[in-house]
Amino acid sequence: MHFLGKSTILSLTHDRGTGEAYCLAHHLTVDDDKRHRMIAALRYYDTFVKMDGSWLFAERLLYIDWVEGRALS
Repeated sequence: MHFLGKSTILSLTHDRGTGEAYCLAHHLTVDDDKRHRMIAALRYYDTFVKMDGSWLFAERLLYIDWVEGRALS
């Protein structure tokens, strides 16, 4: 499950743009009846392009700010 946080447009022209988006990613795994949760704080640095009237992702860079893991009962 991913929770999207702050999103900012950094630059914008008539057909190109860049932006940054923050996200908290929650991942649950189960191995032999043992549950584990991993939470990661992510940042995406995106480049957008406008094609045929629609804005599309041209590139997405992923930055991981921190990761935390813990066992669940």
